[in-house]
Amino acid sequence: MKNILILGAARSGKTTLANMIANRYGFSIIDIDAFIGAFKENYPNLGFDYHSKSNHLVAPFVASYVNAFMYHYPNLNFVIEGYHIKLADAVKLFGDKLEIIVLGYPQLTGEQVLANVRKYEGQFDYTRDISDEELLKVVSRHVEYSKKFEKECKELGLNFYDTSYNRENILNKIIDKLAS
Repeated sequence: MKNILILGAARSGKTTLANMIANRYGFSIIDIDAFIGAFKENYPNLGFDYHSKSNHLVAPFVASYVNAFMYHYPNLNFVIEGYHIKLADAVKLFGDKLEIIVLGYPQLTGEQVLANVRKYEGQFDYTRDISDEELLKVVSRHVEYSKKFEKECKELGLNFYDTSYNRENILNKIIDKLAS
């Protein structure tokens, strides 16, 4: 089985799927948010942030890291998950090395995503500190990103999985498909 890159909209199931893969197949998890947080905290002048405006900085760093990781640990399987790499960059930088999976919820409204976020947010989720009004703006953008991702995946030949409804079933189907 190939190593895996999971991309997609915020709260679409990327972390959940990465954990499922790690638990079922023994993969290590590489979280792109952890890189961004470390760079943001230690090197604020580099301009890394948790928003799409730093995507151009994240992809080449992750690609270099993956190349070094695969060189030094050729028998260690891993799954990378995050939001911060453009799909075209993913194909260019990882297409021949990693299985690329993209998740989104193009059938939902911003209000539905907001309700899901509030229902499932954890104690340490950044969303707890954001008002419903502000968070609705954020998640509505991610609904639009999901629609864009679905279209781009068709154009780029990537696997897009719609987690709008029956998310757990969709993620389990992905897990089963990876085994075949």
